Amino acid sequence: MRVDNGKSELVYHGRRAQRSDSRQRRKAILEAALRLIVREGIRGIRHRAVAREASVPLAATTYYFKDLNDLISDAFTYFVEQGLEHTRQLQESSFTAARRLTPEERATSAGRKLLTQQLTRFILSHIRAQAGNRDYRLIELAFRNEALRNEQLTRVIRMANSANEALIQDFFELFELADPLAAAQIVHGTILNLEYQILSGAITIDSPLLERSVTMMIRGLIPATLPVAEAVRA
Repeated sequence: MRVDNGKSELVYHGRRAQRSDSRQRRKAILEAALRLIVREGIRGIRHRAVAREASVPLAATTYYFKDLNDLISDAFTYFVEQGLEHTRQLQESSFTAARRLTPEERATSAGRKLLTQQLTRFILSHIRAQAGNRDYRLIELAFRNEALRNEQLTRVIRMANSANEALIQDFFELFELADPLAAAQIVHGTILNLEYQILSGAITIDSPLLERSVTMMIRGLIPATLPVAEAVRA
């Protein structure tokens, strides 16, 4: 299944479900696994515990997921898909005005100021929405830590990172940066760090420091104007 305009792909490893009721049961199992992670961490995922949490027979979890690694990686894939859909919706609503600019308008100081404001607003909204859901961030951190010991999950984490960074990279391409991928990497890393700072209580979700940090990062990545030669070419 494509998740970011074809730049990467998230894949489910467990047994596929064909019928509607089977898909619902499989979904219930994955959601039960995520709830267990919130309460007990990754180590809480066992076939019997997940079956009990999902209110399904034990045979159902072993039917769809004979290997616990498949259950863990598929639970994260399902988790990522939900998060990416929310991020896409936020991206579309945040970048509507910016996408209406012509290349000539983007090259002006006023146009680049608007683009910078749009991107800053998007990142702040994203961080606050993500950090505001503590359970989801606990799930994400649990998966990221487990990926250091689980090669299959590591691959899923990499694809998830690529998908999120692609959404950011798309916007940086409007600025005609020389290396939009590197810029997206910097932004994504900063987002993850600031989310963690909020979760740990180091800063609050409405802290002025949060906005100052994002604003400084964006201003450092994006020049106020295009170089003269590039502006003429645009």
